[in-house]
Amino acid sequence: MTTTADTKHAWEAVADRLDALGLKLKVHFEQAGSGREVSDAFERLGSAIEATFSAVGAAVKDPAVREDANSLAAALGDALADSLSHAGEELKQAAGGLRCRGGDAGAEGPDATTPST
Repeated sequence: MTTTADTKHAWEAVADRLDALGLKLKVHFEQAGSGREVSDAFERLGSAIEATFSAVGAAVKDPAVREDANSLAAALGDALADSLSHAGEELKQAAGGLRCRGGDAGAEGPDATTPST
């Protein structure tokens, strides 16, 4: 079972990796002489990503969001279960139809009657 601390740690790891990638890309663009415009764009991107992760972190702590997420997960699970059950029934019917047709092909199986002489 995942704890809130595990979830927070996982998102922090993602943010750290994005920061590291952003810094490396920034260095490459600076070395290429792309100018201040690209540097500013990366700073804005970094700020936007940071704001996004802050919002996600706050949302995870919100009981209403957690309740909606749990409700969504339950509804999704029910829908998948119903769909898989329906598909299973269709497969059973298809397989049953194949068996019936296969048995009628020669009418010489163990259930076939032989005319008396």
